[in-house]
Amino acid sequence: MTTRLGRAGLIAGAVLMAAGAQAQPAPGAGAPPPEATGFTMQPVEGGLMRLDTRTGAMSFCAQRAGGWTCEAVPDDRAALEAEIGRLQARLAALEKRAADGGAGVPDIMAPPESTPPKDAPPAAAPEELPAEARQKLDQAVDLAEHAFRRFVEMIERLRKDLPSDAAPPAPPPKGEGL
Repeated sequence: MTTRLGRAGLIAGAVLMAAGAQAQPAPGAGAPPPEATGFTMQPVEGGLMRLDTRTGAMSFCAQRAGGWTCEAVPDDRAALEAEIGRLQARLAALEKRAADGGAGVPDIMAPPESTPPKDAPPAAAPEELPAEARQKLDQAVDLAEHAFRRFVEMIERLRKDLPSDAAPPAPPPKGEGL
């Protein structure tokens, strides 16, 4: 029963608003412009959209729990304006520092410097490996050396096993498969 009354109230409200909007004279014909009233309303599915004509904030209004409630519609505009303000302040600080003789806004279109800037700290010498890491590296190098020596010895044995007076076998003529 209450859902029928709620729907009926919503429909009646939408009809009254539409009728009221049609009955209002055109702006400039004696009616105050929307900016003077502060809000404009537009019927949407499930409720109304309210636009604050002074700030641009939007709210979705619907009938709930026996009354009308309006909830602010999330707006990325405020977050974007805050980020623009933060970046403008940062740019102003960099430009002020450049005007005072410090490092300012870098020129990203300039080729990179081949030499470090005069005020850059000297390049640090490569750090020594810790003892445990050096020991593991030595073990790995020893293992690789041992494997290489065994490989070379194997090649030498194979060379000795080949008959020295025999000519290497001739490659098969073209067109014959292996």
